[in-house]
Amino acid sequence: MNLAEKLNDEQIKPVLDTEGQVLVLAGAGSGKTRVLTYRIAHLIKDLGVKPYNILAITFTNKAAKEMRERVNALVGENCPVWVSTFHSFCARILRSEIEKIGYGSNFTIYSETETDRVIKNILDEEQINDKNLKSKIKFHISNAKNGGYSPLKYKEKFDFEDSDLITDVFIKYEKRLKNNNALDFDDLLLKTLELFLKCDDVLEKYSEKFRYVHVDEFQDTNKIQYMLVRLLSNKYKNIFVVGDEDQSIYGWRGAEISNILDFKKNFPDAKIYKLERNYRSTSSILSAANSIIKNNSSRLGKTLWTDIEKGMNIQHRRLYTDREEAEFTVREIHNLVIDKGYSYGDFAILVRLNSLTRLFEEKLTLYSIPYRIYGGFKFYERKEVKDILAYLRIISNPNDNEALSRIINFPKRGIGESSIVRLVQFADLNGISMFEALGRAADIEGLNNAAKIKILELYNLLNIEAERSKNLPLNEFIRSLITNLGIEKEYSTGKEEDTQRLENTYQLADAAREFIYDNEEAKLEDFLQSVSLISDIDSESETSCVTLATVHSVKGLEFKVVFIVGLEEGIFPSSKSVYEKKELEEERRVMYVAVTRAMEILYLTSATSRFRFNKTESNAESRFVKEALGITDDKKSYNYLIKQHESKLNSDIPVFESAAKRFQSGFYNSVPNPNLKKDLSQFTAGTKVRHNRFGEGVILTVRGEVADIKFEKLGIKAFNLTVAPLEIIK
Repeated sequence: MNLAEKLNDEQIKPVLDTEGQVLVLAGAGSGKTRVLTYRIAHLIKDLGVKPYNILAITFTNKAAKEMRERVNALVGENCPVWVSTFHSFCARILRSEIEKIGYGSNFTIYSETETDRVIKNILDEEQINDKNLKSKIKFHISNAKNGGYSPLKYKEKFDFEDSDLITDVFIKYEKRLKNNNALDFDDLLLKTLELFLKCDDVLEKYSEKFRYVHVDEFQDTNKIQYMLVRLLSNKYKNIFVVGDEDQSIYGWRGAEISNILDFKKNFPDAKIYKLERNYRSTSSILSAANSIIKNNSSRLGKTLWTDIEKGMNIQHRRLYTDREEAEFTVREIHNLVIDKGYSYGDFAILVRLNSLTRLFEEKLTLYSIPYRIYGGFKFYERKEVKDILAYLRIISNPNDNEALSRIINFPKRGIGESSIVRLVQFADLNGISMFEALGRAADIEGLNNAAKIKILELYNLLNIEAERSKNLPLNEFIRSLITNLGIEKEYSTGKEEDTQRLENTYQLADAAREFIYDNEEAKLEDFLQSVSLISDIDSESETSCVTLATVHSVKGLEFKVVFIVGLEEGIFPSSKSVYEKKELEEERRVMYVAVTRAMEILYLTSATSRFRFNKTESNAESRFVKEALGITDDKKSYNYLIKQHESKLNSDIPVFESAAKRFQSGFYNSVPNPNLKKDLSQFTAGTKVRHNRFGEGVILTVRGEVADIKFEKLGIKAFNLTVAPLEIIK
C-alpha cells in the first residue's frame, strides 16, 4: 500500500509500528479511524498477517459498522477480521465457551425491561413497594459489575444507603439470573473476564487467535474492558489503542480515564504517538479548544493545529433572559441561511442538560425552521412531560379515557392490571367514562377491597386537583401538581437522569407561565390546545434539519455552525462539579468536545436570568467562556469582554437595553436593522397575517422588529418579523 498518498506524516508512523504496545493520542478531527483501518490493511496486505489473527474493538454498533466497511474497502469484501463492540465480542465468545463456567450456551441476554422485571419481582416477594429503591438497586448492581465486584465485596468496599437490603436483593437477583440461564448486559463483559481468569485453555485459545489487538476510544474503557484487552494481548504483546484523554466524558457510567493516562506506566515499553493535525475546524475554533483544555491537569498533553484558514472569530453573546437567548440563536440561524447560503442541516444547538431544549424547540417551531432532537426525544414527547400533560388533560376533560389510562398507575399506586381491565369493562358496559367508573369502584364486581380503596383515592385526588386548578395561576397549579401527585418524589433519586426528568416537568410549568404571560385570560384548555398544536408538527421528515442535542449525544459528529448555549455556572459546568476537581475536569472535557464539533463558526451564549425549578436564577457566566476567549485578566470589566468578543454579525443589535423595555417585552427586542431586506412597514397593529403552519392571525402590537400576534388556536405569541414565515392578508 502507498500510505504516503493517504496519510500524513503523523498518521503513517503508528500505522507502520506494528509490533509491541502502541498508544495513539488522537485529537478531535485528526483521522483516528483512518489510522486504525489503514493499520489493519497494512498488516494484511503488506505484512501478510492473516485477517482472523486481528481483532478491532470499539464502543458503538455504528462505529463498528463504519470500521468494518472501511476495512473491507481497503482489503476486500467480507474480510474475516473481528470488528465489533466490546459486548458483541464477549457475547460471541460466551456462546462458544460459557458452559465451562456453568451456564448453557443457549443463555438469554436480558434487556433493560427484563432486568427491571426481575428486580421488581424480588421486591414484590419481599413486599417492598418503593420505585426509588428499585432504581437505586439497579444502579448499584450495574455499578458493582462494572467494577468487577461481587455483591458482598461491593458492600464491603462502598458505603451506601440501604446497603443491607440492596445487597440482599443483589444476591437474589444473581441467583434468579443463574436459574434462568440468563445474563444481563453487564454480565457479558464480567462473565467473559471470569472465563479468561478461570479457564487457562480458553484464554490461551483467544490469545493465540488474536495476535494483534486494536481498541478504539480507549479513554472510554472501564475496569473490566481494560482487563479483557490486557489479558488477550498478554501473549503476543501487540496491543494498539487509540484514544483522546481530552474527550473522556463518560466517567459517570464507569469509564476510567486512568486507563489511558497510565498506559505508559502499565506498559513500560509502549510507544506513544500524537495526532494533532485537525482536518475539521478553523484555527480560531481550535485556538478556543486548546485554550479551554489546557486548564486540565489530568492529561497527557497535545495541541491541535490545522492549515485551514483562521475563519470567523468566536461569536460570544451574553443575553438577559433564556427566552432572549433562544430568540437570538434562531435569528442567527435564519440570517446565516438567508445571507450566507448555509442549509439548516449545517447547524447544531448544543446543551449540557436536555431540559434546556424547550425554548429552542418552541422558537424553531414558531419560525418554521425544521429541527431534530439527536439521541433523544423532543420536549413534548418525553415521558415525564407526557405524563403531566395527561393529568392536565383528564383534569380539563374527565372523559379523556386515553389520558386516564396513561396515568392511572403513575406514580405507582398499586392498581394492578386485572383491576384496570375490570374498570374498563365496567365503564364500557355502563356507557360511562373511565373517570366516572373510578367513582363507582364500589360497584365493580371482582375488585377486592384494597383495589377499590386505591381507585377511589385516585378519583378523589383528581377531583381535588380539578377544584384547585380553578383557583391557582396555571403555572403554579402545574408546579403544585408535580408535588401533590408524588412525581417530585418519584424523580428525587439523586440520579442525573431523574433530576433531568424532574426539571423537564418544571419546564412544562414554565411553558405555562410564559403562555399566560402572553395570554392573560387563557385557561387550561387553551394551554393544552397550544401545546398540542406546537408538538404535533413533525419537522424531522425534512431532509435538512437543525440538530438540537446534548453534548454527550453528538460526540463524533461535526457541524459547520455550532451554538453552545446555557453557558452558566451551575449548568455548564454543572453545580455538582464546581467544588470537585475530578468532576470539573470532566465538565471541561465535555466543553472541549462541544467546541470541537464546530467546523466554521462557533457561538457561545448564556443568559443573565434563567427560569428553572420554578424560580428565576441569576447565574454567573461559565468559566469556560472566558477560557475559550483566552481572557486571563479578571480585572477586565464584563462590558469590555462583551465589546471585544461580540459577533460581527448583526452588530446593530444592542447587547444591553433598559430593564424596563426588556421587562415589558419579555424577550429579545431589537432595534430596526438598517441592512434588512424584508419590508416591515406593512406589519402594523390590526393587520391580518397568515402563518404557514398556524393559519390566520391578527397583529396586536409591533415593537421594532417584534410583533405580538394572536392566532385562534395557538394563542398570542411574539414573533420577530424578520424571521417569521408570515404573509399579509389583503
